[in-house]
Amino acid sequence: MEADEQTALTRTDILHARAEASHEWSRLLGDTNSCALAKDGRSHPAAKFQEGRVAALGELARRIDDDTDAGNVAAEALAVTIRWVQQTLPGARQDRDWAAYRTGGIEAMTEISTVLETTD
Repeated sequence: MEADEQTALTRTDILHARAEASHEWSRLLGDTNSCALAKDGRSHPAAKFQEGRVAALGELARRIDDDTDAGNVAAEALAVTIRWVQQTLPGARQDRDWAAYRTGGIEAMTEISTVLETTD
């Protein structure tokens, strides 16, 4: 994801990144879906990673619009990052899929923050 130095990162940019992650998630799942894998007890961390990216980018997209200034986009991205870092799987057991999902969301927000830092 890139933003040139003249413009702030916009909701449209975030939605574009989300669409790319969604495409990769779909490619990794092939002819099944995350729910079917979970019901069968199969683990697919690579797909869960992309699902986490899609979820976190969607969360950020719902918090901003194309007219949101760069400072507020950065603040919202930070808020989403903090929420993802602090969230834990309900119950005592953490599993590979949950860890991959969470890591995907955190990585997506880290990438957004990196782009925002280069546009300051």
